Amino acid sequence: YYPEEYEDGTTPYVSASDMNNGIPQRININPDFDANTITIGKIGATTYYQPEKYCATSDVNVLTPRFPMNKYIGLFITQVINYSENYKWSYGRQCRVGDSEGIIIKLPIKFEDEESNKPYIDPKCEYSEDGYVPNWQFMEEYIKSLPYGSRI
Repeated sequence: YYPEEYEDGTTPYVSASDMNNGIPQRININPDFDANTITIGKIGATTYYQPEKYCATSDVNVLTPRFPMNKYIGLFITQVINYSENYKWSYGRQCRVGDSEGIIIKLPIKFEDEESNKPYIDPKCEYSEDGYVPNWQFMEEYIKSLPYGSRI
């Protein structure tokens, strides 16, 4: 990343930075990546939800969801990844594309009803080999329940 390569503009330029959602500057070129995605820095695997279209350095891996994701679910997932992955990666052991594709994201699952401990199983196994379905509603409500959640 060389800040002098681009002029200032409005497009977020995501890097492996640990601050400001990974955005050290905004640049004057058209975005390469869609909004509503997740970025993982190769050094330290610091993960952020990206709410707007952006460009990124080669020090960032981009995760594009294959499910309906909103900002609350995106923020929940980034915290799960940060908690489970940050300690595994460093400058000498970077999280490359193949590594980020292999990350298993452990999410809360949906149950058949509120009183049951019986998981709802999707016969198509869209989200896991065993057919578990993530509880999207729980994730969204959890983020909204945090002190800053209502201001997101």
